[in-house]
Amino acid sequence: MKLGFIGCGNMGEAFLKGIINSEMVELNNIYVYDKIKGKEISEKYNINILENEVAVVDECNIIFLAIKPNVYFDVIDKIKDNVNSSKIIVAMAPGITMENILDEIDNRNSKIVRTMPNLPLMVQEGCIAYAFNENIEEEEKKFFKELFEKIGVAIETKEELFDAVIGASGSSPAFMFMFIEALADAAVYEGLPRSDAYKLVGQTLVGCGKLFLESGKHPGELKDNVCSPGGTTIVGVRYLEEAGFRGAVIKAVTETIKKSKEMSLKNNNN
Repeated sequence: MKLGFIGCGNMGEAFLKGIINSEMVELNNIYVYDKIKGKEISEKYNINILENEVAVVDECNIIFLAIKPNVYFDVIDKIKDNVNSSKIIVAMAPGITMENILDEIDNRNSKIVRTMPNLPLMVQEGCIAYAFNENIEEEEKKFFKELFEKIGVAIETKEELFDAVIGASGSSPAFMFMFIEALADAAVYEGLPRSDAYKLVGQTLVGCGKLFLESGKHPGELKDNVCSPGGTTIVGVRYLEEAGFRGAVIKAVTETIKKSKEMSLKNNNN
């Protein structure tokens, strides 16, 4: 099995690093083409570099399209004549469906895996939602399921739910980083060195996620466990509620979902 990346930006590199750490694919069977970062990525991870998109398709069985949504169809136009029914295209772009890709390739037998990874895959603490089109065989499904589960928390879902996935885990790391920065800024304002503030806040976020997942408790119950009567935490909780914290978070996520749906609609109309 040979695996190739067309493009390798932040999300592509996160996926690549997870695949390498999974040890399911040998390094000499991994290829990359990226006109800007290709040489850097090749040397950093000791993988093969190729000279263009078509070379990746010709050389590899599995092709990850780790490129920006605005150039997706331009790249597919370049490679579609070389995509046959033995090749598996792994898509990872918001707003671009498996049906969009099939229409652009113009081969109804093409095998497509749609994924939505997130950035924490860089440290093997990320999420991957995935869906298969009808051309993917059972043994191929088993391979991807095992691969994705070794990389991060993997969930097979219906493709029509991908917009919600993008809001919940695809875009949300940006919101998490903003939260970390804000918490640290407040501590720095009160005199705590920034390096200490970042360390404390970062680990607190990691620990809260782990506690939530492992305890099986409702997040409201865990929040209540921190709020002593008349204490410091409940004052902060009250202020966040007055400032519309939950509403702002919900609005941020639903706006990302709305944008993803708009992108899908635009691609379906083209």
